[in-house]
Amino acid sequence: MMQAIKSRAERYQRFYDSNKPGDLMIVVRQDPYWVRKKNLFEYDFNNGGHLEMAEDMAICAEGMLEWSEQAGDDLIPWMTPDLGIAIHHTFIFDLLVEFSEWTSWAPHPLSGENGFDRLNEVVYNPENRWVKIMKEMVQYWGNRASQPYLFNGHNHYSPLDLANAIRGNDIFIDFYDYPDEMTELMRRCTDTIIAFEKDLRTLIPADRPGMPFWGAMAPKNAIFMSEDTMDMCGPNVSAEWGQPWSKKIQEEFGTVAIHHHMMGANLQGVIGSYVQNSMIQISNDPNCPPAIDRLKELYEASGGNALMFDCSPSDLLQIKDQLKDIRAIVVTATGTDKQMAKDAVKFVRDISNIG
Repeated sequence: MMQAIKSRAERYQRFYDSNKPGDLMIVVRQDPYWVRKKNLFEYDFNNGGHLEMAEDMAICAEGMLEWSEQAGDDLIPWMTPDLGIAIHHTFIFDLLVEFSEWTSWAPHPLSGENGFDRLNEVVYNPENRWVKIMKEMVQYWGNRASQPYLFNGHNHYSPLDLANAIRGNDIFIDFYDYPDEMTELMRRCTDTIIAFEKDLRTLIPADRPGMPFWGAMAPKNAIFMSEDTMDMCGPNVSAEWGQPWSKKIQEEFGTVAIHHHMMGANLQGVIGSYVQNSMIQISNDPNCPPAIDRLKELYEASGGNALMFDCSPSDLLQIKDQLKDIRAIVVTATGTDKQMAKDAVKFVRDISNIG
């Protein structure tokens, strides 16, 4: 492991071990930041394009780390087979995938009146071609001579997100009209995520210090999950249909790192109830207050878990007092302004308990 990665990982370990308000980390997104050399649709995934993409991503990581070392922040370049949102359910169903510049789409295979007739197909299949592609990318990063990054097997959907991808928006009615079928779909989604993650972990080095997560690092055994569908359901439905299944995954692996949105800020307590000494990343949305406007509320609802949120360098002074009362991984973007990056890092270091 490169020394720069090791020292940053050790700082994150102190962050999770300390677990006190005022513990702060900072990730600065600079140029060259998380970009690919090509658009997704330019890679020929039927003829080895995934390995070409894996190398392009590794080259980007080298640039990220070089700039980050100058700033002195806590960014850890991260590798995961990010082939767009379609891959989150085509690893179960081998569907036609449509790629765009940076994401992908595929049909909802269980949508429609008779969709639940295919419930028995929701099962992990290690021979699925998208599973093989993702595993080969992970193996590539593990075998690469220079590794200026940590790598992860997959950024998973939560069980509820996965059910939404498989069944489509019918699920929002199915909760009431087909509760038995929805319960079986949720069970199968949960089992599939666990099986897929266990398979991927056979390719992850045992000495990996933590789970890389969008430039930061979650605890060692954490599994990434998104809870975007919870954000569209509200607290009551999410507590009944989302939280119990996500908790099963947390119990299986020990901890999770969660992504969701300010649109679902009132879900913070439902999510925080099952996250264990990890992080909850909350993305800003149009027509919603940004996370920095509700930091104290979000932190108090998080169950003591660290917040990860975006703000501009100019926002830092505005939220200085709030930062002293929460645990957070602050993410800020400075473009090509290297002095601005250094100044942002110094600002956070000066008020943080973590050296």
